[in-house]
This record gives sequence, structure tokens and C-alpha cells, in this order.
Amino acid sequence: MDLGQQYCLMPSKGRATIATMTKAGIKQLLKFGVSLLLLFFTLRLIDWRGSLELAGRANLGLMAAAVGLLLVERILSTTKWLLLLRAKGSRITFWRLLVINYVGGFWGLILPSSVSADIVRGYYLAKSTANVSLAVTSMLVDRLMGALSLVLLGCISAWMVGDTFGLLHVRLIAAGVAAACVLGIAFLYHDGFIRWVDRRIIRHVARWKVIRPVRQWIASCFEYRQYPNTLAASFLLTVFVQMIRVMVFYAVAVSFGIRVPVTYYFIFVPLIMLLIMLPISINGIGVREGSFVAFFAMVGVPSSQAFIISFAVSVLTTLMTAVGGIIYMFDKSAAKPMAINSEQPKH
Repeated sequence: MDLGQQYCLMPSKGRATIATMTKAGIKQLLKFGVSLLLLFFTLRLIDWRGSLELAGRANLGLMAAAVGLLLVERILSTTKWLLLLRAKGSRITFWRLLVINYVGGFWGLILPSSVSADIVRGYYLAKSTANVSLAVTSMLVDRLMGALSLVLLGCISAWMVGDTFGLLHVRLIAAGVAAACVLGIAFLYHDGFIRWVDRRIIRHVARWKVIRPVRQWIASCFEYRQYPNTLAASFLLTVFVQMIRVMVFYAVAVSFGIRVPVTYYFIFVPLIMLLIMLPISINGIGVREGSFVAFFAMVGVPSSQAFIISFAVSVLTTLMTAVGGIIYMFDKSAAKPMAINSEQPKH
């Protein structure tokens, strides 16, 4: 019996699983291809001799400062996540959550999907809190805060740029995007709209057994509306985290002797981070380097210098994230359920 006959005799559920896996594989291959193409075209613009000479002149003190900023960023990221968990009554410790954060980031380096790190973090958090719903919803809200903060900084950046670089209607587009976000948040606080979405969409989708928990998770996300102070504090911390990420790029650039006003970093980096979030590449590879070269070329930064800044930040971030691998090898506590949380209801 050939493979075609075996496939035809396979149960429909098995065929659907294979089809889903095939689509996922094709999607990953396309992302890989986009990353390779973008890297290829970007690397063609680079003067490698100039980049290597620049790398050799790096100020190690400022590089150490950039590493320190990355550590502060990780601590603040964990703190804002902890705020969301504590609002729902979780008693997980800061150290345990920091370990989970690092371990998830490490696996995100190895696994191909851009959400791999979140999946691993959610898995370990669910084991630590014995509460799957809390793990999923706290991460969703945290991600939403991150996206909103980037959009806010991106809109401010676009407004500051205006038509400086010959881009048309930039301020109008920025104002429209900001207004759409405000309107979306207002809808999320409107009970009538939430009931309409639940009746028209969520209930129909929830009939599928696999998607059934989604309705419960969405309801759990909306419960955070009861904690406006927590949401406000989390959002402010998220904005601060994004600003620290901008300063990491600036510190690395200054360490190479590249003098560009810090204002341009606050204009360009949030826009670059938004582009990296687009699901068109493998973990933003290619998009990050290409967009960094393109944006900073507008202010007269040579491609070799722009590339070395982006590349150095990527290396530092990877090394900091790889610490999670060391933690994973020597500290298995992240995967162990916490006895103090065993009384929490499972969802």
C-alpha cells in the first residue's frame, strides 16, 4: 500500500492533523525565507571592514552599561507581570517568576516560533500556580500592555517625525492609529459590546471542543477591568521598559563612537520594534537589521554603523537570554508546583 492509499484510509481527524502540521511547516519555511532574503539584501550594503574596525573600538564600560540596562529591563518585565498575577490572588514569588521568565526566554531562542517563549513561560507558570487560566490570561494582558505601549511610543515618534523625511500624512496616520486604540479600549470597557461579541462570536466558536477554554480565558481577561490601578501601574512599567530598550541601543551606539542625537533613537526604535512584531520572519531576524539600517540611513548613519549597532544589541540580548539555559540546568524549581498555591482552583 503506497502513502497516498494510507492517507485516504486514515481517519478524518488524522488527516486534519497532518494538514494542520503541513500548513504550519510551510508557514515557518516562508518566514525563514523572508528572514534570509532580508538578511541577504541588508548584508550586501555592509562595509565589513568598517564594521570590524568599529567593533574593535567598542567602549567596554558602555557595553557593560547596556548589559545592566538589559538586566533592569528583565527585572521590570517580571515586576509588571507579577502585578497582574498578584491582582488575581497568586502568591508566586518574584524570584520564581524571574526564573520562569529567563527559562522561557532561553527556549524562545531555540524554538522557531515567535511565541515559543510565551508558551514555555505559560507552561511553567501553570505548573507553579496550578492555575492554567491565570497563566494564560496574565500573559495575554501583559502582551496587550506591551503592544499598546509600543503603539503609543510609535505614534509619538511618528508625530515627532512628521514630514521631516518626506513621508506623507505621517501625523494623520499616527493620530488615526492612536484614536483607533483609544476607541478599542473604550469598547473593551463597554459591557454591551462585550455581551454582543460573546453572543455573536465567542459562543459559536466555543462549540468546538478545542476552543472551548478560550471563552473562559477571555472572561478571565476581562476581570482585570476590576483592577484599574494595577492595569495603570503595569502599563506605566511597560512604557518604562520600552524606553529602557531604546536606551540599550543608544548606549551600544555611543560605545562604538557613533554620535546620533538620542531623540532619533526614541523616534526609530519603537517603530522598528513594531515591525519586528509582524509575523513575517523568524523571531524578527532580517526585519530588525534591515529596518535599523533603513531608518538610520535617513539621519546619515552609514549602513555598516547601523548594522553593527543592531547586531551588537542582538548579541547582548541573546547572551542575557541564554542565562535562562544555565538556570534551567541547575534550578529545576520552575517546573515544580508550589505547595503554597496548591489551594488555588484549577481551571
